[in-house]
Amino acid sequence: MKSNTSRNVSRRNFIKTASTATGLIIMAGKAPFSYALNDKVKVGCVGCGGQGSFHIKDGLMGTSDIVITAVCDAYGPHQRLAVQLAQISNAGIALEPGQGLTEEQRQKAIAAFKPKSYYDYREMLEKEELDAVVIATPLHTHYQITMDSLSAGKYVFCEKTMCYEIEQARDVVKKCHETGKWVQVGHQRRYNPLYNKALMMIWEEGTIGRIVHIDAQWHRNNDWRRPINKDHKLNSQEARFIKDLERYMNWRLYKESSRGLLTELATHQLDIVSWFLDAVPKRVYGCGSLDYWRDGREIHDSINVIYEFDITPENRGYRAINARSSYQDKMAINQPYTVQLMYSSITANAKKGCNELIQGDEGTIELSEEGGTFYPEATAKISWGESGSAEQTATVITSGGTLKLSNKALQEGKPIVVDNTRSVDQLQFMRFAKDIKEGGVPKANQMVGLRATVMALSGYQAIEERRMVEIDPALYTFDFPTPDPSMVS
Repeated sequence: MKSNTSRNVSRRNFIKTASTATGLIIMAGKAPFSYALNDKVKVGCVGCGGQGSFHIKDGLMGTSDIVITAVCDAYGPHQRLAVQLAQISNAGIALEPGQGLTEEQRQKAIAAFKPKSYYDYREMLEKEELDAVVIATPLHTHYQITMDSLSAGKYVFCEKTMCYEIEQARDVVKKCHETGKWVQVGHQRRYNPLYNKALMMIWEEGTIGRIVHIDAQWHRNNDWRRPINKDHKLNSQEARFIKDLERYMNWRLYKESSRGLLTELATHQLDIVSWFLDAVPKRVYGCGSLDYWRDGREIHDSINVIYEFDITPENRGYRAINARSSYQDKMAINQPYTVQLMYSSITANAKKGCNELIQGDEGTIELSEEGGTFYPEATAKISWGESGSAEQTATVITSGGTLKLSNKALQEGKPIVVDNTRSVDQLQFMRFAKDIKEGGVPKANQMVGLRATVMALSGYQAIEERRMVEIDPALYTFDFPTPDPSMVS
């Protein structure tokens, strides 16, 4: 086997030769990419708009085990942008630093790594030799593209939420079992070092004791609307798939293609809560309104939901949390209990931003885009005398004697320190490639996608119908083995 050094030298010489010729890498009659694909995961990207282009330039770019061989989008400008970004991504993967290329040579080498482009993903699946498909299309299209990709023998990365309907999500789990492939869902917090550290603090270290309540919110102050190029005339290929450019570009605002704030924002946090508790909710209450943005949209601009989770001895999280809790009522520890998640999302005020507050009887962990903080609870416990006794008044037991009751709970916060040298998007795609090459199973697998889909769509139903919705536990069960949705490693 050649050393890494000799392999790099031959790669450099090859690139130099290619770049001084026509700019196309053609060797021994092979097509472009032939040299680079020997040990790379070959990916086709379907959906190249906002999120799709972000994945290419932030997540896939520089992920050394991945090469983008094809892109697909029904809208020409998105498609052309994706090609440019993918060229740079692919060339960045193949061209090691220090090769001494001139700018002209570098540009020719980049041009050599141009992926094929398609309007129809079905044509891409038929013509391209792909290992995997990355799906970043509107929610209502996830299901069919995912099912077709699995049927074609491809691994799938699908943006959250996994599906538009609950039964569709169950079908995806079944299709994974049938094909022997899996789906990784874009719940990137599962790959975030901060959230993994928080999970270990809760499960392994017992830092916050017994979880008693969770608050989460995602507040923004923008109209969530993308601009439309009114001067763009749809060509015949685009017109096959795009009937209304406004609804195509702003699909998140219409019920036919979106489930609103729950599937586009809340699903990230619903997944994290389910992961931390190792549980699924038994019921959900919700309400929502469309009060602020009067611009023809159909989805709510403000929502509030409450999920109730049963925490039982069968939950992995239950066992980890309570084994380390100082909670004194041992009978209660051995009995199921309920944790509520209170979630809100609005689009006209950004004060609270995006964060989660996981509250336990010994402390609180706050997680946000800015980082994480642990707040220990005051160590004193309240003791009450027996009913009718002279000691019925509440006292606080401390080593120093009896104190007056106080509402002060949180002490000074301690930052949660983690390594954030890579973006979370890149981390999730690095793991995506690793699991494909090594036969692993994603942390954010299809069962994680099913859980989040059920939770988000049950909440959506509760909001639409303004009532409490019971969630059938049978929605998560199958007559065949499924991946572990509480996977940590």
